[in-house]
Amino acid sequence: MSETAISLIKNSVKYSELLSAIVGTVYFYKYKHTTLKYFLYLLWYITITEFLGWYIRVTGNMAYIDENGWIYNKWLYNILNIVTFSTVYIIYFRYLKTQLFKKWIKVFLIVFLLVNILNWAFIQNFIKEGAVFPKIIGSVFLIISVIFYFIELLRSEKIVIFHRLLLFWISVGLLLFYTGTIPFVLKWNGFMVIKGVHELFLILYILAIIMYLTFTFGFIWSKKE
Repeated sequence: MSETAISLIKNSVKYSELLSAIVGTVYFYKYKHTTLKYFLYLLWYITITEFLGWYIRVTGNMAYIDENGWIYNKWLYNILNIVTFSTVYIIYFRYLKTQLFKKWIKVFLIVFLLVNILNWAFIQNFIKEGAVFPKIIGSVFLIISVIFYFIELLRSEKIVIFHRLLLFWISVGLLLFYTGTIPFVLKWNGFMVIKGVHELFLILYILAIIMYLTFTFGFIWSKKE
């Protein structure tokens, strides 16, 4: 596939995020009194971060530039990862009723934050490198949290209307994306400096677009809570 086509798909990710955030805002009345309102705030934060990251990458403003002229904006996304995973854990913690599941999610959040502290203090460079271990750990914990939600949903009366629940569609999108990202995270930093290797990450861009379109559909299709 040509670099132009790959670039177009990659750039479409941030516009799919923007679309999802806008639609989520339009249908905010459906869930504004629930914990899911924080998910909309997170979506806008993700969208703003993506556009800001693009601006930094293009202009070099607010970026760290090394002696070879490489522009780094990784710090922006490393903060985003911490905020994203933490917020999603809290949403599931507040949404779930099963005490055992809630206890595990609390453990997930604490361990995730500790892994970040240790990783950035002793293993990786916060400015120059994208998170590896924190993202892998965060993704695994998030997938388990989603599975907890599905288990609880299967046991509840809401199973008969699962397809009209916003959190169901959010969970589907998260599960699809984060299950697919784990194999790529380990090699992310090395691949980013190899010319032309971005084709390998086409699947990530497509999964991201699918995830945000799933969120968008959920905002529209779900019933008022």
